[in-house]
Amino acid sequence: MPPRFRSAYEGLKHANYLIKIPRSIDRRDAFPGADLYGAVFAMDDDGFTSLTATDGAEGFTQRYLGWDEVAAVRTVSNLLRSEFVLLLKEGDALTVSYNSVSADLMSRVVGFIRQQLMVPDDFGPVLANEAEEFEDFFFNAMLAEERQGGQFMLPIHFEPPGRSCRNAQNRRRVTTGLLILLSGSELVIVDRDAPMRRRFFAHYAYRKTYVGLASVRGFRVQPPPDNAPGRFMMLELIMEQQRLGIACFKTPQRVIDLLRRRGVARL
Repeated sequence: MPPRFRSAYEGLKHANYLIKIPRSIDRRDAFPGADLYGAVFAMDDDGFTSLTATDGAEGFTQRYLGWDEVAAVRTVSNLLRSEFVLLLKEGDALTVSYNSVSADLMSRVVGFIRQQLMVPDDFGPVLANEAEEFEDFFFNAMLAEERQGGQFMLPIHFEPPGRSCRNAQNRRRVTTGLLILLSGSELVIVDRDAPMRRRFFAHYAYRKTYVGLASVRGFRVQPPPDNAPGRFMMLELIMEQQRLGIACFKTPQRVIDLLRRRGVARL
């Protein structure tokens, strides 16, 4: 346990995961006894505890979240910079930044959280054997990654990248693509963080959002502004005070049908 956070160790030592997040400093600035860690977080079957260093030589803030306060979990990756995000039902989010070299560890962390958020329900399998077929190297790689270990993942909505679109200033852009997967009673949303980019602009970011369907209380579909061609509509999933917006270039009809079959209200 880093020296700054050592006083909290007794209450966290039995956690399933106890993760240290290093500060972003140059190697030449590190020395024995230096304050090298900016945060620590712990997880067990009851909830999530974060410890964050405060300004100054000593001290930290502590926050605890029960799993019933979490609406969804998300990861964001952009080359060596990654983020782990808990989307909270009260409407805000808790974000932890880390280096992408820890991706394997963090994938296990996310898997543990997904298990805690999974709520059994009475809805049986739907849309079986009706996979959305698509060809795209990146999104097929993401699908294969999610299916590791035999995990059931059914593609139910796909939008290919590279389609011509327009931004809010009516400038020409191209879409970055979208893939929505159904995994039992969970939606997995894979996108490129931003729904559009400049045509010849290098774009490396991507993110995955894991949403338990049992936590979705309602949804709405907002059409493009003035129904202008080349613009995105917005599928909004409502989880108490949390609003999760998914930019869609075409109507996500199968996702809408899935939500309606589960009795989720369309607002």
